[in-house]
Amino acid sequence: MAVKHFSVDYKTINEHGTFSAGDTITGRVTLEASKETSLQSLFIKAKGKAEVKWTENEGQNPVAYSGKKKYFSLQILLQEGKGDGSEIISPGRHVYPFTFQIPAKEMPSSYMGKWGKITYYLKAKLIRTLWLIDRAKTEFTYLSKTNMIIPGLRVKCSYYPSCFLNYISIKILVEIHNNSTCTVTPNFYLYEEQSFFAKHKRNIYTNDIIKERGDPVTASTRQTVTKVLTIPPQLPVSLLDCSILKLEYRLKVTLDVPTAKDPEVKLPLVILLDKSIAAEERQQEYSWSK
Repeated sequence: MAVKHFSVDYKTINEHGTFSAGDTITGRVTLEASKETSLQSLFIKAKGKAEVKWTENEGQNPVAYSGKKKYFSLQILLQEGKGDGSEIISPGRHVYPFTFQIPAKEMPSSYMGKWGKITYYLKAKLIRTLWLIDRAKTEFTYLSKTNMIIPGLRVKCSYYPSCFLNYISIKILVEIHNNSTCTVTPNFYLYEEQSFFAKHKRNIYTNDIIKERGDPVTASTRQTVTKVLTIPPQLPVSLLDCSILKLEYRLKVTLDVPTAKDPEVKLPLVILLDKSIAAEERQQEYSWSK
């Protein structure tokens, strides 16, 4: 085997290992050959894209739906042969440095969903002959900083849309008029709603993140129930700027009513990036990542 090792890695620029619009990625392609081998070309690409894919049963036949959205594609030629196969790589370890600048434009953050994903990656390709091709790939985490708000902002949540930082608790106030003859119990939910779009179709996946019960409200009483929900600190930010994939959050309050349909109220919730956290993710370089 002429090529023993072929890999691509990059240098992180902050302790979280994230990159954003306008940042520079510095990396290297490493090639280790056990003997002389021919080379036609060696290049590295940086790409960002979104893709969705799912299958639905329509009658007796399954129908596949898929869609793609490209955000950028950059390429650097690291070494080029003469075209006749006379370019030779000598035995040993060869390192090819590269630098890319991420386009300074609005793009959604990296995300992995139920039937789709948004990925950013580096891909190296070594073409030795028409039939001998080596590939190496590594992903990097892209963090959109388009949606930021002022640190310390707190919004009292009642029955209207609100925006929150992703490291806080949410205080929910629910006024319940129980004119029935039964005791009712409120349930509080925080759930995510993933939407995927392809061929004029929409597929939705929902998942409960938090579910907690409130205090019972006895019959023939009026009561304001307060509940505090703590947002998980590693929750992905809302994705609202991708045409084929969206990630949205909802608060939901339901009432357990015996022998009747449970009434419910839903509130949209937008999780945004804390500007103070974003500011920390700059400047200092730390380590290499594959």
